[in-house]
Amino acid sequence: MTNPVPTQPRRRGTCPGVLAPMQVGDGFLLRVRVPAGVLPAEHARRIAELGDRYGNGLIDLSHRGNLQLRGIPAEALEPVTDALSAMGYVSDDAASEAVRNVLCSPTAGLDSTALMDVRGVARTLDARLAADTALHRLPPKFGWLVCGGGIGHLAGSSTDVRFDAVDTERFRVSLGGTLAKAAPLGLCRAEDVADVASALGRAFLDLRAELPEPPRRMAGLVAAIGIEPFATRLSPLISPPPPSGGGSGWGQVPHLMDVFGSAEPPHPNLLPRGEKGFRIGEAPAFLTTAFPFGRLTSATLSALAAACVEFRITPWRALILVDPSTDAEHIAHAHGAILSHTDRRLKLTACSGAGGCDVGTTDTHATALAIANRAGPLLDHVRMVHVSGCAKGCAHPAIADVTLTARDGEYDVALNAKPGDAASHMQGHTGLSPADAVARVADLLTEESAGA
Repeated sequence: MTNPVPTQPRRRGTCPGVLAPMQVGDGFLLRVRVPAGVLPAEHARRIAELGDRYGNGLIDLSHRGNLQLRGIPAEALEPVTDALSAMGYVSDDAASEAVRNVLCSPTAGLDSTALMDVRGVARTLDARLAADTALHRLPPKFGWLVCGGGIGHLAGSSTDVRFDAVDTERFRVSLGGTLAKAAPLGLCRAEDVADVASALGRAFLDLRAELPEPPRRMAGLVAAIGIEPFATRLSPLISPPPPSGGGSGWGQVPHLMDVFGSAEPPHPNLLPRGEKGFRIGEAPAFLTTAFPFGRLTSATLSALAAACVEFRITPWRALILVDPSTDAEHIAHAHGAILSHTDRRLKLTACSGAGGCDVGTTDTHATALAIANRAGPLLDHVRMVHVSGCAKGCAHPAIADVTLTARDGEYDVALNAKPGDAASHMQGHTGLSPADAVARVADLLTEESAGA
């Protein structure tokens, strides 16, 4: 399969793929979309080999449950694409690839407390999106979610269209947001999900075109016109929401919030586990492993692939090892994986920074790890420290408890700010060297944070 070298400049808001590689600071980045997030160990081993042979040996886990190969030179795009195609991870063309943004419960089929094993539904939806050319005009970040509930639920994940199981046969269809915030549209049967998705995609494209400034995401369109136009178009495929019987407005579907619990994920990076992994009922055991900043090496992926039968890629930038070997935890630990909920590195977020991004000017990962080593007491009291290589804040564009924004090799440090806000929020804490910025953050607990 021929993969032409991109000649157009990178645009903000675009998403990379295998057939639409993105040129960044360390070469081309290829995002591999894995249907239902299920990656056989043998495929993982072969992908690791591609990263070592053709790339720089670095692999990223994305927030949308995908793998990203880094540092691929232009001359290697074709052999890498051919190898990924042979494994079934390449679409017919870039347009069909770009719309395959389907997030699936990572513990589907592993968790007997879930209402439904949604892997089949997610795969069918993935294939329908690729085949339905009318949907190829959807914005590149437009996303879909299929969740069966249980321990690996996606209640806290925000997306454009949600399908959340309410029993063993039906889904709650809602638009634009997390489980708690998305606008409920109605109920559909599992076998109708692909048809409902196709109709919703078309409705989104038609309805947004009627506005002078068409929203690019479903939440914006729902805010502008409400859900009634969607309900009218989808009426043959969905049943109306049940009469309100409680705070959620889903009184006749009592299992939904019971199974999902709170609207927050069980943990932003790790699922609960036992001494040798986590097992529910008769399902296979599994072990969750996170990685600092969602990055691991090809060597790490290859070693872990030898210690399990398959991986599940999560939206928390972590991997689930299914049916892990007895030494899987030891192997993961030896390769620097995060295995404990109390690991302070879970509180740190950082983009690729210099070397991995064409606009980054500092080694953001080194800075973040230095903060983990020096600012432990602070990290115990905050939700997130974000180290951004520039003001765009690609890794976390929202507010963090502590934000470091790099510019020209130095950092601005701010509290409760977004990247780029530092200069205006924290006079006197701008233009710090990386070492001084780390020291500044380490001193925050007894200063600003203690009095907040």
